[in-house]
Amino acid sequence: MIDRTRQGVRFFTFESLDAHGGVSAVVTTRIGGVSTGPFATMNLGRRGGDDADAVTANRERAAPLAASSAPQLTFGKQVHGASVAVVTRDGRGRAFDDTDALVTDVPDTPLVILTADCAAVLLFDPVHNAIGIAHAGWRGTVVRVVAATVERMREAFGSNPPELLAAIGPCIGPCCYEVGGEVIDAVSAAFPVETDELIREPDMASAGSFRASVNEDRKHFDLWRANERILLEAGVPEAGIEVAGLCTSCRTDLFYSHRAEHGNTGRFGALIAIHGATSRAY
Repeated sequence: MIDRTRQGVRFFTFESLDAHGGVSAVVTTRIGGVSTGPFATMNLGRRGGDDADAVTANRERAAPLAASSAPQLTFGKQVHGASVAVVTRDGRGRAFDDTDALVTDVPDTPLVILTADCAAVLLFDPVHNAIGIAHAGWRGTVVRVVAATVERMREAFGSNPPELLAAIGPCIGPCCYEVGGEVIDAVSAAFPVETDELIREPDMASAGSFRASVNEDRKHFDLWRANERILLEAGVPEAGIEVAGLCTSCRTDLFYSHRAEHGNTGRFGALIAIHGATSRAY
């Protein structure tokens, strides 16, 4: 990923997607906004109790990163499911109920996912000029929301998975994602062949500054690799997948983390838009 700052707002972009000038794909950080307290400073989420005016101001600062304005930002009301909305021109600026993934081929329609440990997975079809974005925590991962997003792009736009580019944004890493029986059982059922690869013993955690497990019966889940696996299964080539490799729980200086901050925190955003009348702002 590429670390950038624009007008005081710090954000990251993906090298693979930056190579295509017709798309903007950014991940905001917690730096550059006006929120205070546990939401300091660039909180984009309205559900956690932050001041509404501060969130509005933060969204106004984030939108230009996608060459847009705050009223055009298009959200899903995330419920940790696998519902995918196709965003038409009339849907620009809406918040879609019970939706964890969005796809569009409408230029200048920025799609946004909010996270604070879950993965945002961004998709770009450079052939059909279409995009998608999905919110994948452990629940969304085991129901394969990312695969559903790839399939919806195929149905709606004719996207061919081998031609897609994908990026997995910063999220909680295998270093810190300690899980108990419910998650272990769900992952084992969803990934019977890859279980040993995705559910790790604590001393096998593969990234970051490992924080020892509190409970001996708990293991660590590799959310990064699970979603990479899903993309590969869906037909996206390995060379077309970029993984941020940044753990939100390790890097609370940069990102909000529901786990590390015990739920008292904000949300950062992943934004993606294809350009028509606009052009990339960074």
